[in-house]
Amino acid sequence: MIYNNLDWLSYWYIEDYITLTNVQEAEFDPALVQFLDWHRKSELPSYLTQIKQIKQDINNGLEQTDIEAYMKTFEGFWQAILIGIEPGVLKLAYSLKEEQITEFLAANEKKNRDRVEEFEDLSEQARLDKRFDKIESRLSSFIGKLDPAQKQLINSTNEQQLSTFVEWIEFRRNWANSIREAYTLQGDKPAFEKALRRSILQADSFRSAQFKQKTEYNKTLWKVTFAQLIDSLNKKQLQKLNNKLDDIIEDLEALL
Repeated sequence: MIYNNLDWLSYWYIEDYITLTNVQEAEFDPALVQFLDWHRKSELPSYLTQIKQIKQDINNGLEQTDIEAYMKTFEGFWQAILIGIEPGVLKLAYSLKEEQITEFLAANEKKNRDRVEEFEDLSEQARLDKRFDKIESRLSSFIGKLDPAQKQLINSTNEQQLSTFVEWIEFRRNWANSIREAYTLQGDKPAFEKALRRSILQADSFRSAQFKQKTEYNKTLWKVTFAQLIDSLNKKQLQKLNNKLDDIIEDLEALL
C-alpha cells in the first residue's frame, strides 16, 4: 500500500523539513512519478531476484561470504536510488529560496539536537538494552522467538558493537554544511549543481575516517553473527523465516 502511494506520501516526509510552493510541487511531480515508474520497472525485479537468492542460500547453507555479497548488493541498490532521483532533486533544489534552505537546515539540526538529547538522557547500559531490544524485535519478526543461546549470541555481539552515534551526528552536520556551501554557488548553476551532486551521490565523503572504521568493524562483527545465527535455527524458526521471505517475494511480485 505504501509503495503504491509513494507519489503523494513522499510529500509528507519532505514537509517535515521544507515547505514547498504549489509551483515547486507541480514541477517536482513529473520527476517523482518518472522516478517511481523507473524504480518499479528497473529496481524491483532486482530486489525480487536478490530475495529469492537469499532464500536459496539460507536453505542450502549460508556462508559469511554470502552475507558480504548481500551487503554490497544492497549498497548498490541504494546508490541506484540516489542516481535515479538526482535529476529531479537538482531541479527542485535550484528553485528553492533562501528562506526554504534556512527552514530545511533548521529542521535538520532540530532533529540532530533531539536525537542527541535522547541519547544523553540514557545511560550506556540503557543504550545497550534499547539496541538489543530493537535487534531482537526485528529478528523475531523473521524467525520467531529466540532461544537462550541465540539471545546470548546477539547480546554478545551487541556489547562488542562500537557506537557510531557521535560520528553519525557529526556526519549529518557535515552533510548539512555541504548543502549550505552549495547554495553559496546558486548564482553559478553548473558550479551549484556540481557541489550539490556531491552531497547527493557522494555523501559518504562527509563521514570521518573514524566513522568508516567503526562501521566496517561493526559490519564484520555482524557478518559472523548472522552466519552463526542462521546455522543455529531450529526447524520451526527456519520455516518461519521461509514463510517471511515468501511473503516478501509475493509482495514484490504483486508490485511488478
